[in-house]
Amino acid sequence: MKKNAMNSTVDARTAAKQFTRWENIAGAVADAFRMDDTEYEWLKNKSLAKLIAAIPFLAGCDDPDRTAVTHLGAYIMSIRIKTLANAKPSDDEDLMRRLEMINNYIGGDRDIIRKGMSLIALNMIADYARDIEEDRLFGKYNPVDSGAFDYESEKERLERIITSVECREMDEIMNLDEAVETYWEAG
Repeated sequence: MKKNAMNSTVDARTAAKQFTRWENIAGAVADAFRMDDTEYEWLKNKSLAKLIAAIPFLAGCDDPDRTAVTHLGAYIMSIRIKTLANAKPSDDEDLMRRLEMINNYIGGDRDIIRKGMSLIALNMIADYARDIEEDRLFGKYNPVDSGAFDYESEKERLERIITSVECREMDEIMNLDEAVETYWEAG
């Protein structure tokens, strides 16, 4: 059992069981964004999307359904409105800045939230590192290519945070290797 910021107990197994509503959450977001069947299947099977929605449940946050849908909607918007959501120099002050829209939680275990957000940040920075050549080709700003973030040192820092917090249920959704190998948008 862990204690959250509100001093109530959080049982990770209970929280994980509550998250069995993933298909309902994914379905609600797919409906809101008018996704076709192919897009819905992508969303439902996308480990990054599932992680984003799972964090408020695994952390024992207040209103986890509302937070999950809101954060998942922000993630979908980041994919659909690329020109507004792409990285830009103003994001360089902090790796987590671009993730602000999905880093709002009411209550919950801050360590679990930090682990989840670090997995998401690791995924994002690995995507930057993978996309350097493509981004150069298209003239897209890339904070790893610009030198704003050193990929290897940020990766090591995030891995230390991720491995310092135990949450088997989260690891089953996305582990370190998957965070590095999975693309932000595709697959």
